[in-house]
Amino acid sequence: MYEMYQNVDFTLADLDLLWRGLQWTLLVWSASMVLGIGLGFVLGLVAHARVPVLSQLVTVFVETFRNSPLLVQLFLVFYGLPLVTPFSPGPAEAAIFTVAINTAAFTVVNLVAALDALPRGQWQAAGAFGLSYGQTMRYIVLPQAIRTALPPTMNLAVSQLQTTSLVSIIGVADLTRVGTMLYTRTLKPFLIWPAIGLIYFILAKILSVLAARVERRLQTKNSWFQAAA
Repeated sequence: MYEMYQNVDFTLADLDLLWRGLQWTLLVWSASMVLGIGLGFVLGLVAHARVPVLSQLVTVFVETFRNSPLLVQLFLVFYGLPLVTPFSPGPAEAAIFTVAINTAAFTVVNLVAALDALPRGQWQAAGAFGLSYGQTMRYIVLPQAIRTALPPTMNLAVSQLQTTSLVSIIGVADLTRVGTMLYTRTLKPFLIWPAIGLIYFILAKILSVLAARVERRLQTKNSWFQAAA
């Protein structure tokens, strides 16, 4: 086995391929997170406002995409949508769309939980001062809810980064796909896959450290506000 890995014929082309795979991974992840969090934020407000019919539809959406495998969702979007709609996405578009929808479902849960965690007395006090629902939400409730929802959203971002490795199955040339290509050429699984795993680990670790810092800062601010109160 030592002789098998003694002559590692990595070339500049292989490193360039890894770099391109990393770019695709970051593109799919960042685009899907931005779209998913934005959509989840809007749907979370609808769900919390208990809008008739719409809130029930949001609940169905959340339960469907939270409790079904992402791989099945990818297959349905990439292979199924062209059969029933004029929308025929390429691998990258299907990947971003699916991961964004999946992210939105979890974002709804995080936001609604953060909104429900706020004391009901704040709504009553805002009403006593003559603030409308929109004003109360904008100036009092949302700033606090966003601080509460931010840590679990950061953890979701770390989880979704690792989940993007599934998009290689529908043809996206991400890190996992590049790893498969390099393994096929070199037949060195104990060289290629630890390297791919290390890249994912470093990316996830960076995000985890950032999430921990954000959470500590928010806890410090919340402690200060509680002491001031």
